[in-house]
Amino acid sequence: MSIRELFRRKLENAEIIPDASLNAKVMRSLARREFIRFNPARFNIYYLGGILLAGIATGIILFSGKGKSDRQIPLDVPYEPAKISSIPNINIPAGSIIRQESSRTNNSESDYRQNTLKPGPKPESSSEIVQNTEPRDKSSIIPANITNSFSRNDLFPKSAVDNKKLQARSENNDVLFEISALSGCVPLKLHFTSKVSSCDSCIWMFGDGGYSTERNPDWIFDVEGEYLVVLKVFGPGSMQATSSRSVKVYPKPKARFEILPEKIVLPDDEIRFLNYSTNGFGYKWDFGDGNKSELFEPRHKYSRFSNYNVQLIVTSEYGCNDSLVVVNAFSQSEYYIEFPNAFIPNPEGPSGGSYSSKSDEGAEVFHPSFSGVSDYQLKIFSKLGILIFESNDVNIGWDGYLKGQLSNPGVYVWKVRGSFRNGEPFIKMGDVTLLKN
Repeated sequence: MSIRELFRRKLENAEIIPDASLNAKVMRSLARREFIRFNPARFNIYYLGGILLAGIATGIILFSGKGKSDRQIPLDVPYEPAKISSIPNINIPAGSIIRQESSRTNNSESDYRQNTLKPGPKPESSSEIVQNTEPRDKSSIIPANITNSFSRNDLFPKSAVDNKKLQARSENNDVLFEISALSGCVPLKLHFTSKVSSCDSCIWMFGDGGYSTERNPDWIFDVEGEYLVVLKVFGPGSMQATSSRSVKVYPKPKARFEILPEKIVLPDDEIRFLNYSTNGFGYKWDFGDGNKSELFEPRHKYSRFSNYNVQLIVTSEYGCNDSLVVVNAFSQSEYYIEFPNAFIPNPEGPSGGSYSSKSDEGAEVFHPSFSGVSDYQLKIFSKLGILIFESNDVNIGWDGYLKGQLSNPGVYVWKVRGSFRNGEPFIKMGDVTLLKN
């Protein structure tokens, strides 16, 4: 028999009554475990923690509101912000914001309003420097550390003192420069004038890819469109200001026209003007003889022949103009006179200068081809300048004979003068070769 078995037999009927202190200790241990264990149905450590957090939050709220004043500033009293006094021997970091608070005393309500909200002696003040850690847009932010050497009137010389202009951004967008015109026709030349009284440097960006660093530049817009012109001004202490204005550049119309008929006889024909202009809104015609028209495609009849200059002026809806002038518009007239450069006289004898279609087959007579000739005078000279032949009748030419004798072959000079039936004069001269048959 083992020792274990022996003790079991000896103690199997024995009764052990634990001590009362031991029982209480066991119960306390069990209670602690239940308090720590999460059980929504019983009060435990989680409920206690929630109560403590709620109490702490309530205390913070009550403590933070304890120092606030219950007095309200009437809305009908205008507010005048206190000016920032200079702070000697203190380096203010770039990007800092200077905050000023008026000191309040324990005086009565009327004294408080008099000292802080009405003009009078400046109350005592304190300045607080707060580092601004927010990112800044370098193109439009004006840093707050503005020195006396570059006051706000330098950037805004003609505007009233406005604290908003010295805040983080420049809100007035059209005070920094002037333009000679805000719109016009291409090519548009503009002059830009800066209104900033003093600055370290500036840059103009004209919206078409061009820029300038001059203070008051000129610029030409040679392409139609709308452009945003931007001026950036740089001052001491990294101070910047930006302004922009829009410029509209309108297209020009194109003046084009044609004159019909192609072969014109003045003053007999009625002239038609065909208009091929583009982007036109209004049209002004000048026919060169003192007559005008504003029709799109007018017709006109001239009273006599002359060298007329016809002009068309086209205007667009924006007031832009283009013009076209045709000089000597009717030089290609149906009236003409032309001479050959050689002929072969008939060896059988003179013909008296008369010619016909049969004589022209052999080119036996020197004479012009013509149309509309009214006045006519033809002279023929030898190379030495001796007058050989003369005719005042366009239907009578030179047959190559002089005083009944056939002239020697060679080169002769002819000169003709006269006018056409429309009054157009003509004077011509040339050479003609007499050939031997």
